[in-house]
Amino acid sequence: MKKGETKGIGGIKRHMRCGSFSYPFTTGFQLSLLLPVTGYRLPVTGYRLLVTCCWLLVTGYWLPVTDVYAAAGKSGGDFLRIVQSPRVVGMGESGAGLHGDLLGALALNPAALTLTGYRELAFAYNIWIEEVSVQQAAYAHPLPAAKGVLAASVSRLGMDSIAGYNNSGGYTGAVDAGDLAVSVNYARRLRGPWQDLRLGLFTGVGLKYARESLDDVSASARLFDVGALWRSKFKGGVLGLGLSAQSLGGKFKFDTQSDPAPRIIRGGAAYTVIAAGDPLSFAIDFKQPNDSGMVYAGGAEYLIKNIIALRAGYVSGMDMGGGLRLGAGVNIRLIQFDYALAGYGKFGSVHRFSLSHKFGKPVEVTPHSSPEQEQARWKVERARGFMRENRYYEAILQLNGALDLDPGSLEALGLMKKARNLVDTER
Repeated sequence: MKKGETKGIGGIKRHMRCGSFSYPFTTGFQLSLLLPVTGYRLPVTGYRLLVTCCWLLVTGYWLPVTDVYAAAGKSGGDFLRIVQSPRVVGMGESGAGLHGDLLGALALNPAALTLTGYRELAFAYNIWIEEVSVQQAAYAHPLPAAKGVLAASVSRLGMDSIAGYNNSGGYTGAVDAGDLAVSVNYARRLRGPWQDLRLGLFTGVGLKYARESLDDVSASARLFDVGALWRSKFKGGVLGLGLSAQSLGGKFKFDTQSDPAPRIIRGGAAYTVIAAGDPLSFAIDFKQPNDSGMVYAGGAEYLIKNIIALRAGYVSGMDMGGGLRLGAGVNIRLIQFDYALAGYGKFGSVHRFSLSHKFGKPVEVTPHSSPEQEQARWKVERARGFMRENRYYEAILQLNGALDLDPGSLEALGLMKKARNLVDTER
């Protein structure tokens, strides 16, 4: 076998030549195609091999150059590694220790789904490079009595059809390519303080089915994700530590060649503190793909008046697609719009958009925006205990304290009315 070549299905040798360099690829097929960016032409070995460049574009063409070329062919289904959440991307693709974003939890750590306070529907649209686009739809459903959160997601990667040619260079028709992933997820809190369900130890798991289609050939795999998240108060803020493993399980098989799934081990830390009356969050992550080197990421988010979010971050360890990330979000009542911008060198900028809508009544894990509201909630819980013991005067004192801290607490107001009625009845 010559240097720069790899052996493929049926003993076929193939390589891709780009300029003066040859890079081996171990995908199962090969075709001829004029690369839209470089203008270089790939060697031809047959019509059935026409789908290779579709495969390269769909599952590896946009990946970091070092990742693809240094470990080509080690993983299939690389589209699963695309982070779709604009919030996460705007923070440098970090946030394994954060919560508050349905799409972000699905992308980084399923355990963070536990902190979803409302039923939520989210859509994402990513304008990728070279006429490739990615869409995602997701839904989260918190279960009553703090029994956890169920979530489901559908992702699709699509691209324009590619012209196909036979060995003689004759046109044979259009070749279509696309990827699809469907997942079902469950997360819940394992333990933590009774007075604040946002703190403690959380875990989550996801089952997903992924399929890659290249012309009339396809490959699929059944995979799973698992994650853990620990959150605790720390020096006036909230510290979060997260760890997840994604795309574990089966292999993608095209014809006689099998490639492992694009596994990622990810860990991260996050810290949220109140600054000038609004939450300011910092995050730092690392991720270890199964076929490339370590990647480091970090970012920050400042949420102003719970309406406008400003984000910035940086991701390193990648030759293409690394560097500065910027993002912003607007939250109008229960509707949120997010945007992120990322540069990909000569491929230009990549834009991500998402729209989410929360509906229904909030569950117990609904976040509270200030330490005063947290203290008020604790006093309300103490008042409930006193009322169960028929100690109504002590309950009223606790509720007065809660309303001093949070005058708009409907829970405290309702309980106060009930306590006073019971006192009047005893008289």
